[in-house]
Amino acid sequence: MLLVFSQHAFSQSFNPLISFSVESCGLDEALEKLFAEYELNVAFSKAEMSKIRIESYSCSYKSVEEVLTDLLKGTDYGFKKIGKQYVIRKKQLLEPTVETVEEEKPDNQVVVVPKEKEKEEHKIDTVVVSTRTSDTIKIYDTLQIIRSVMRYDTVVEVRHEVRTDTVYTVKYKGLEIHWPQFRDNGWFIAPSVALGSAQFRHEGGLPQLENGSVEVLPSLAYSLGIDGGYKHNRLSVGMNLSYRSIRYRFLLEKTDFQGDYYVNDTLDTYYVVHETDTAYHYILDSTYIPLTTTHYAYRDVNRIDYLNVGLFATFDFIKTEAFRAFVKAGVSVDVLVNYSGSLNAPESPYHAPIVKELVEPIRFSYYGGLGFALKVSNRFELVPEAHYRITNGALYRADFPFDMKMRMWDFRLGLIYYF
Repeated sequence: MLLVFSQHAFSQSFNPLISFSVESCGLDEALEKLFAEYELNVAFSKAEMSKIRIESYSCSYKSVEEVLTDLLKGTDYGFKKIGKQYVIRKKQLLEPTVETVEEEKPDNQVVVVPKEKEKEEHKIDTVVVSTRTSDTIKIYDTLQIIRSVMRYDTVVEVRHEVRTDTVYTVKYKGLEIHWPQFRDNGWFIAPSVALGSAQFRHEGGLPQLENGSVEVLPSLAYSLGIDGGYKHNRLSVGMNLSYRSIRYRFLLEKTDFQGDYYVNDTLDTYYVVHETDTAYHYILDSTYIPLTTTHYAYRDVNRIDYLNVGLFATFDFIKTEAFRAFVKAGVSVDVLVNYSGSLNAPESPYHAPIVKELVEPIRFSYYGGLGFALKVSNRFELVPEAHYRITNGALYRADFPFDMKMRMWDFRLGLIYYF
């Protein structure tokens, strides 16, 4: 049987037919799947094959060469079988450079023998490697030299020589906000609006009516003002002028009862004359007066308006480039400019309008508070503040039906402009 088969038949290797399918992926993943399913040794560069995307592929009963040809179709790569291994390289590297020499045999026969030749290819590429830490970015310029020494039908050596050089280094300082050069010292002016809540104290309590009651309920206070002054580093001083309107509710209820008794009436009169005296006699009748109930209920909103002139000072206990927090204290003189409302009276209907003589024309008050300032441009600050204000003395004079002193919280929003 050895005589039947030729030497060429013995040199042929077994090439089985396979079925293979893969979804859309990188070429390296497809080759790895080919090895995992059929244990076919395929040598390739994973870095290069991962850059090539293939569409979904499926075949049945094809040889390994046909499958590899389909997968590499349309790329710059080809394959070569060396022993039991398939080597995938660029097509120009797989084309052997063969030179022939003539060799003389003893019988003067000339035999053409392929001569091995070294092929060297230099590839210059730029590889950017970015190493980003909290403070440094490094960019590298890389020279890759691929040296391939090919011999006929055999890959002898593939050597990679990589040389790395640092081109430049950029210092990374994190996120930076370039604030403009703010003006926060010198003369300033600040318009503002304020909203407050007034609370009242009554020394000795409110007078209570018989079969009735009197109440004074707190309400709101509104204010418009303007400040002006000078700021140096953390300290500011200045004056302010404002118009403040204070409002509170006056409630009165009283019930009167009349009637529920008899009234006698004389119907006729006669008299009898005696020797020494005359006696008068009256014919009387009584009339019942029914009970009458009258209920008085009165509601009014009392209003007192003042013009305030005062002094203030602030100190910044927190100060940054665009934000500061400060404490504030001040005193003011409050001059009465308007009033309206009602007060209780001793007779029906038991209330009467407030008259000018009952209201204190001038009062003094002092306050303290906390504020914040946020830079919105190079000369403007947005300033919210909260104050607690105490009035020195009563709102009304001593002959007012009840004593009333005021305590007030107010919340102010202003805008400072620096000249």
